Amino acid sequence: MNKTKKTTTKQTASNAHLTINTLRVLSCAMITEAKSGHPGIALSAAPIFYALFKNHFVADVNKPFLNRDRFVLSAGHGSAILYATMHLCGYPISLTDLKNFRKINSKTAGHPESTLIPGVDATTGPLGQGVGVAVGMAIAETKLNKYFKKYNLVDYYTYCLFGDGCFEEGISYEAFSIAAKLKLNKLIFLYDSNDVQLEGRVSDSTITDKEKYFKSLGINYIKVSDGNDPEAISNAIAEAKKSESKPTVIEIKTKLGYGSVHEDSHKAHGAALSVQELELLKDKLNYHNDNFEISKNAYYDFETLKKRGEKAANSFAEKVLKIKKEDAQKYKVLENVLDGVIEFDKKAFSDYTKTKDSTRNLSHYVLSKIAAINPLMSFLSPDISSSTKVCYPNGGVYSDENQLGMNLNIGVREFAMGAIINGIASTGLKAIGSTFLPFSDYCKNAIRLSAISHHPAVFVFSHDSIAVGEDGPTHEAVEQMWGLRLIPNHFLIRPCNLDETIKAFEIALNSNKAPYNKASYSIITSRQEFELPVGNDAKVSRGAYVIKSDRQAQINILATGSEVNLAYNVSAILDAKHNVKANIVSIPCVEMFSHQIQSYENSVLNPNIGYKRTISIEFGSSLPWSRYAAIRIGVNRYGYSGSFESICKKLKLTPEDIAEEIYNSIDWKKVNQN
Repeated sequence: MNKTKKTTTKQTASNAHLTINTLRVLSCAMITEAKSGHPGIALSAAPIFYALFKNHFVADVNKPFLNRDRFVLSAGHGSAILYATMHLCGYPISLTDLKNFRKINSKTAGHPESTLIPGVDATTGPLGQGVGVAVGMAIAETKLNKYFKKYNLVDYYTYCLFGDGCFEEGISYEAFSIAAKLKLNKLIFLYDSNDVQLEGRVSDSTITDKEKYFKSLGINYIKVSDGNDPEAISNAIAEAKKSESKPTVIEIKTKLGYGSVHEDSHKAHGAALSVQELELLKDKLNYHNDNFEISKNAYYDFETLKKRGEKAANSFAEKVLKIKKEDAQKYKVLENVLDGVIEFDKKAFSDYTKTKDSTRNLSHYVLSKIAAINPLMSFLSPDISSSTKVCYPNGGVYSDENQLGMNLNIGVREFAMGAIINGIASTGLKAIGSTFLPFSDYCKNAIRLSAISHHPAVFVFSHDSIAVGEDGPTHEAVEQMWGLRLIPNHFLIRPCNLDETIKAFEIALNSNKAPYNKASYSIITSRQEFELPVGNDAKVSRGAYVIKSDRQAQINILATGSEVNLAYNVSAILDAKHNVKANIVSIPCVEMFSHQIQSYENSVLNPNIGYKRTISIEFGSSLPWSRYAAIRIGVNRYGYSGSFESICKKLKLTPEDIAEEIYNSIDWKKVNQN
């Protein structure tokens, strides 16, 4: 009996050794073939991938389902080892795909992209963001778990592999802090800790005591001293899964570029091995297969993953059918999650009667109505929801004791907020983050990643211009709106009234059904109140429409948000003082308008008036408006500290000043001759 047991253990260890080396060589062969990539982490982290996917990870390789485990490769430059592992596990990645690593139109992109391969749970690359995305996924699990508790529908784990670079990025601290505060015990971080980075030793820039650091944050800490011991790694993961009140970081000490000529050197990080160096690696590992030749045992090693996944997927499907039979309300909520949409009732907004308001108040009103019938929504705020008004007073505060709470104070951590929203959105739940528009720059990299990932993340940025007044230039947005508009697959909507605000959120929160599918959105709101123009919400999805038409119009005035009301005031002055008539065009979304066919653009801009008599008014950078307007009224400098009225007077942005600038910018003799 004892002999048999020993023999089995040796045989298992031998199989593990072969499969791990298969992952190493396969990853490096991909990188060598591409002449580009990062072999260092592929060689160091192979035992981590083996231990996790062979023994713990739960997923159906044929079709992702809601209650699968999530894996986030925060150190996204290690994509080769992820693709190699997924191939052995049976995900839809062929050997041809591996050979096409980093080549044009290949699904095996340089960094993992969730839009290319089912089973890649997160697009990663910018270091540290994966940590925040994983926190969002774990938050989503707690909400789904709690809401469907009666049926035990959702209970997945979220795993995130990060490296020294992720550790050093500030966003990881933000995200770790939130994870610990919220006691996300089903969140497990695997730290590939190899003490080397691109330019040298980690100690050249960082002297943090990792154990003290994580424990001080309130995180469960486990250390694996030998990163080449898959059994020790697996045991550590099993131990982490027992945690009842803390997320876990497993620090695994590895050798960057293990087995290569550059082992434990910064040279191993991002330089592909030459053909000769790849052969030397195989000799060192005692690996005898050709580069893309894979032993059957290596595939067989991951059959347990397939069986776990199929069993879990079948169980999930059975529970869904049970909910459908027993609870129509919960089933509808589940359907919406799976479809990535929300309930939306336009009749709910019929009790609004104000004619003057700020759009931050309008957004609060609209979101409160939406949240009332969508119990799994989340509102994230970096400590300023009282100012942005993005919260639901009846929704409770999210915490480890109230995981169905809808309001989550993220602390003053805008960047992590953005990444966490991406993680939540990836599961089908709806999350909205808010801060002041000038601070959107803190979120920008996360917004960019949501756009690349096709995650329908939604951000509300208030305090949209110099209208914040006394707070001064640091709080007065100037260039931010165009910075957001220039992000591909991201749409900025700046509503001017209630109808546009309602439509903005309907589009953004149901983006799977919108004309612009699977995009992310920024909705821009004002602090100041103004008279609300009567608009047409049906045209918001087209980006622009004529909100005030005059058959005798001699000029077009284009405006967004609160400046639409300003355009009305300017138009009235021009008419009264100079007998100049104007069409006023509301442009809630420039990007959507730019997608319209020429005939629609002509119907809005009226070619008979022409480019030279078209004026844009927006209290921000004016140059990009040159596509539509020859005369551009805006703010091309940082503002002042003072009342809104005094700033407008100083910058000559009062209705009277703008009217005079417009009138003096046009050759009226030519206009009258025509």
